[in-house]
Amino acid sequence: MSQYHIARDGQQLGTYAEQDVQSGLASGSILPTDLLWTEGMTDWQPVGGRFSAGAQAEAVQPVFNPYAAPRANVISPSMAPARELASLGQRLGAAVLDGLVAMVVIGVPYAVAMYSMGMAENKHQEGLSGGATVGFAVAGIGFLALVIYNLVLLSTKGQTLGKKWMGISIVTHPDCQQAGFVKAVLLRGFVNGIIGAIPLLGMLYSITDICFIFREDRRCIHDLIAGTQVIKC
Repeated sequence: MSQYHIARDGQQLGTYAEQDVQSGLASGSILPTDLLWTEGMTDWQPVGGRFSAGAQAEAVQPVFNPYAAPRANVISPSMAPARELASLGQRLGAAVLDGLVAMVVIGVPYAVAMYSMGMAENKHQEGLSGGATVGFAVAGIGFLALVIYNLVLLSTKGQTLGKKWMGISIVTHPDCQQAGFVKAVLLRGFVNGIIGAIPLLGMLYSITDICFIFREDRRCIHDLIAGTQVIKC
């Protein structure tokens, strides 16, 4: 069966089987003005030039039943946009970069503050020294700024600074939509963190969670919990 590549406004929507193209036309998710290409074609052409939207819509239009239960708008995996998954190296690189940023923004001034405190104790000075006060203040401000910035970035783009620099992002599975605050932050981060903090069980969970990245779909347990995946931008 032929596989059709569908594009709209210069962006590819995905690859669909013939029956999926017809169903998409009937439901309105694929437009007759969208462009279509399949193996053997020399150029892209409008979907409406190869498939009849009107006839197909009429053929599949159900009889209205006012007593029927409402139907969910479910996207099948075959109708999901084809997006390239982030590689293991990209995901590891993003985690390392996030750790380095936290070390520079928070760890360095905190280390300076602790060093200043140690020097003050050696000199038998009471209270925080000026260096310690500044160091703790800079570390606290850096922590808040980094947390707020990453929360905004995750909620709006599905990225942390590390993921942004590595060119990957968190999206929903399987339709590759924006994950948003609930999925990208609460479910994927907060709930996952709570489970990981459980004594003994949390350590086993964390190791298993990391090992799940070697699955074919590269979805860790926290991805399964949140209904997300990580793709290349």
